[in-house]
Amino acid sequence: MAVRQINKGMKKLTFIFVAVISLIAGTVYAQEKVYVSTDKDCYVAGEDLWYSLYCRDGASGEYSHLSDVAYLQFISSDGVAALHKGALIDGRGCGRFKIPLDLPTGNYMIVAYTAHYGGDAEGEYKGKVISVFNTLVASKVKDGVVTLAEASPVAGGGAAVKGIVVEAGKGDGKSVPVKVRNTSGAPVHVNVSVYHNDELAKLSGSYNSLSLLCREGEFQKVEGVEYAGETVAVRVKGKKGESAAGKYVFMSGIGNTDDVYMAKVGNDGVALLHTCSIMGRRDLVFEVAGDTSVAYNVEIMQKGYARSVVQIPLLGLDGQMEKALKERGRRMQISRMFVPDTLFDMGKMKEKMFEGNTPRLVYNLDDYTRFQNLEETLREYVKYARVRKDGEESKIKVIWEENGRPLVLLDGVPVNDHSAVLALDQHLVKQIAVYPVRYMLNHFMYDGIVSFITYKGDMGGIKLPKNMSVVEFDGVSWPLALIGGKGDLWESHPNFMSTIYWNPIVEIPAGGEFEFSCTLPQYKGEFNIVVEGVDQAWNEVYGTGGFEVK
Repeated sequence: MAVRQINKGMKKLTFIFVAVISLIAGTVYAQEKVYVSTDKDCYVAGEDLWYSLYCRDGASGEYSHLSDVAYLQFISSDGVAALHKGALIDGRGCGRFKIPLDLPTGNYMIVAYTAHYGGDAEGEYKGKVISVFNTLVASKVKDGVVTLAEASPVAGGGAAVKGIVVEAGKGDGKSVPVKVRNTSGAPVHVNVSVYHNDELAKLSGSYNSLSLLCREGEFQKVEGVEYAGETVAVRVKGKKGESAAGKYVFMSGIGNTDDVYMAKVGNDGVALLHTCSIMGRRDLVFEVAGDTSVAYNVEIMQKGYARSVVQIPLLGLDGQMEKALKERGRRMQISRMFVPDTLFDMGKMKEKMFEGNTPRLVYNLDDYTRFQNLEETLREYVKYARVRKDGEESKIKVIWEENGRPLVLLDGVPVNDHSAVLALDQHLVKQIAVYPVRYMLNHFMYDGIVSFITYKGDMGGIKLPKNMSVVEFDGVSWPLALIGGKGDLWESHPNFMSTIYWNPIVEIPAGGEFEFSCTLPQYKGEFNIVVEGVDQAWNEVYGTGGFEVK
């Protein structure tokens, strides 16, 4: 913990120092521009949309190291349809967006930005256009869909080459080897996709690699830079109108000891909690410090911006698509039922909040003879942790060099009422961990941490006081890839996905090669191989190829 906190502190201090110098010099930060690339251009509602992010420093032309979170807005002619968040690490990021089952049929524009430069100005914005067909509901984007008398597919021209050559080898019935050669003369950063070139993809349009770098317009600067992770803004107000200004609000994630944050509520009733990026969908627990008898409403504020965009092209529907739509819809439903996330490759994650290099003592209670209660367990087995009486209250203490107030966590949630934790049925508790170190949370100092983990991760069913509430939260998307290599695990699950390979972050040196093996699905057809990205000067590079499974 000490090493990590010092590093984070130095990063924050450096950021503040640069900000001060910039203000003195009368300059502003360079604009960040985020480009998005997707695994394909045509989807059915319910499918996975895989994406790769490129975040550029507008002044230096290098990858930006400032923002750690990118926002993706899915916009139709009806307005903003969805908001998604992806993690950025040194200017690159990736993730998966599960297209909602109720998303109306139509074309959508994906506009990507950061909180640092994400506010809407008066100009127009252009992004990546995708087509979504809903095979489950009949709803369509208003004035965004046209019925064609006859399909007019765009003629294909074979393999496209711009600095990238793609060659598919001879498969063995289970996989196909693919070689990607960089002929651009410079190192390149690319993403690689292999997807089924079904009739739906052929009839709805053609691949347009130029979509990667087609964003136009300028985003205005907004307050706040997410340099360490997502900043969660919450509006806090008492349910009977009580002001929360000046109070401190704690935020934590149930079942995850890495997500504990705290901030002061401003005069406007808003608190900004600077996180290290909370990943995935989860329940967050909020506690307004102070009177436990006062109930508060905590509202998470969205970062979406109303935008004007260039005209989104109409999506053409034709009767010839019916068979392809039914087949793609069927495969989507099979994939949702039988393809677990464990088959996907998870990218590099951020360091844990207070574990890292922090010394800790872990006690798995199943390894010990159970005592009658947790107090006896702490006294007999757990080093450094003790229970002391404070009047009528029982307080947990960490006995080491200091003997002050520890941070007590129950399934990752701070609990100030230690008696409630000690009253738990000790058979519900799986593990106790003690961190005998001084820990800083905002400006609060804690002398040690005692973490209780239950088997179910549900806080043992304790009753939360009125000043605590639970709010569902969609965090930053997990960095995921779909590159196979799971052996028997893949073979034991029906693979009917439209996209069968997706590697979002690939670096190829000048004159170099990238080779991979693509696991084949359990159906036949033609498959496109698409590689796109940029070189060091942000010139676009791309290459396409393909193969057929008979």
